[in-house]
Amino acid sequence: MRAKNSIRYYLLILLVLAFSFFTNDFGLIDIQKTALVIAVGIDRENDEFIVTSQIALPKPDAQGEQNTEIVSKSKTVANAFEKINAKTGWYPKLVFCQLIILGENAVQSNVFESLGFFLRNEYISDSCLLATCQGSAQELLNAKNPVENLSGLAIVKMLSSHAKEVGTVLPTTLREFSQRYYSEHKSGYLPVIKTEKPQEDTKQSKQKKGKTNGQVRDERKFFIVPTTSQDNSSNSSQEKNGSQSGKSGADEEKVFSASETALFKNGSLVGKLTKEETLALAFVKSKLRLAVYLIGNEGEEHTLSVRQNSPKTKLSLADKNQPRFEIKVTATVAALDKNRANTMEELEKSPEVPKNILQSAEEKLEKELFQLFKKTKALDCDVFDCVETLKRKEYDEYSKQKDTLLERITPDVEVSFRTVR
Repeated sequence: MRAKNSIRYYLLILLVLAFSFFTNDFGLIDIQKTALVIAVGIDRENDEFIVTSQIALPKPDAQGEQNTEIVSKSKTVANAFEKINAKTGWYPKLVFCQLIILGENAVQSNVFESLGFFLRNEYISDSCLLATCQGSAQELLNAKNPVENLSGLAIVKMLSSHAKEVGTVLPTTLREFSQRYYSEHKSGYLPVIKTEKPQEDTKQSKQKKGKTNGQVRDERKFFIVPTTSQDNSSNSSQEKNGSQSGKSGADEEKVFSASETALFKNGSLVGKLTKEETLALAFVKSKLRLAVYLIGNEGEEHTLSVRQNSPKTKLSLADKNQPRFEIKVTATVAALDKNRANTMEELEKSPEVPKNILQSAEEKLEKELFQLFKKTKALDCDVFDCVETLKRKEYDEYSKQKDTLLERITPDVEVSFRTVR
């Protein structure tokens, strides 16, 4: 009897669920009235925020999506987003936002004047990537990319976990940057996005441009044909069209790089790390896999592949007047390439790295880490988390030393490279 009643109860529950499924949309917003925000750029102009929203507008027909950028200006970031709805009738949804870019003007003052809205907004994910850029964020999001239709998605790929593993960038999320800002020392770092040409200039390309200036290439005969006087009128019109198209920077395709890193203290920009300094910090902050490390030795350039790294840091208060911060990095590397021809013996031992190359690589990284610590210490930017380590490991001394720790601390750097056999 109980078994029959149980079956009836289950059938009743299934009927209720089926009725709810076929009669209710569970509060979903009409997709035809929603603007899906993929990336956001924030610039500042005096006391106003300029918000650039890169959005994907769904289309009801077979055309798929229409991508566009909408720019709004207001005293607050929240009100700038509300203007999108007022201008277009589309409600901006931030649940799909993967990237926030801060322009140069936005990082001169406390960046959390720009980020407060995103921390309060319950729809945007705290794992959203955060970066700054050279120039304005608006121009960056308007740039055309040869790989992706949306420049925001191209930048997201460049800041991916894979890029972090190869050491080319130090990506930071909204949550991570906020945690560092609201910590005791209020220090943080963000990748710097820059635009570059898809093809780098070479001596050959410059010579080719010089030869083709004022000449027409005959593709059938593969040689340069000098122009005649009859073609001057047509050439002049082509030059005018070319100059007009060259003036519009938005028509030029750009790729992005984020090999440099911006340093922040109290939410404001205080300095910047070079490409080499960023990679050195990645040895301590990231789990590297197949990262490339370039080393010069006796006139030869060697490229090493970092297969694995194991960083360790330790704060020592044996001398309270002169605390020391120990940085130990152990890495497994393999020989990847060099600028000279390999001998038969070297090819047989591949990918084993010779001892003299390992020693040169260790000395180079030790010097880079020491200079990096010295640079961030001078900027009062605690990227190595010395104060946080003091709070966790030596709490009894925390209140006494937290304010002066960074200016008194001295680094001890030890690097050990092992070869793949």
